[in-house]
Amino acid sequence: MVVLVIPDMSNLPRLVLIADGFTQPEWGQRSLQAVRYGVKWVHLRDHGARPDQFELAAKLLSTKLRDVSPRLKVSINPHLEVADRLHLPFHASMRNAGLTKARGILGPDALIGCSTHSVHEVAKAAREGADYVFFGHVFPTRSHPGEEPRGLDELKTACLEAGKMPVIAIGGITADRVKSCLEVGAHGVAVISSLMTAPNLFEAVGRFAHVLHEL
Repeated sequence: MVVLVIPDMSNLPRLVLIADGFTQPEWGQRSLQAVRYGVKWVHLRDHGARPDQFELAAKLLSTKLRDVSPRLKVSINPHLEVADRLHLPFHASMRNAGLTKARGILGPDALIGCSTHSVHEVAKAAREGADYVFFGHVFPTRSHPGEEPRGLDELKTACLEAGKMPVIAIGGITADRVKSCLEVGAHGVAVISSLMTAPNLFEAVGRFAHVLHEL
């Protein structure tokens, strides 16, 4: 496999499927189905998986995903050594990411991003050479119960701070909320439950693709 290099970040897909728990077969299959329906970027994440389990599942699933869609972007979080061995774009949390280290290992052309939770972290990511950031959680979400969402005003400030670096809004994202994220400057959105648990995945992908103009 070859790292997908996108020199012009405006060409970065605007809809990201966060395949949380992808090492479980049912979630891996869900990701494959989403790609068949038009998703162009799948982000592999499973914080509970053992490193060996994570690497094997990432290798198998990324191969299957690209068999379905050869130009699909597959990114990996947060195992740098696995990203290096599988030649996959790397993503980590700004709270513990060593972007300089990742760049040194993966090379100058590798696509490297990180998750941010404040405007300060967005600014730091931009200074350290991140190609893009996820920012959130923007709206209330079950994955962060009791934690105050950042909201659209902070998302707007983060996008201004990021400059030309694409900001992907994450957290509580539904198709109805996409437009408001784009209006304050987000490049796109990252989605978990609105796709991974959607009763009708085909319709769900279609709604997001329509509002993001990725049909």
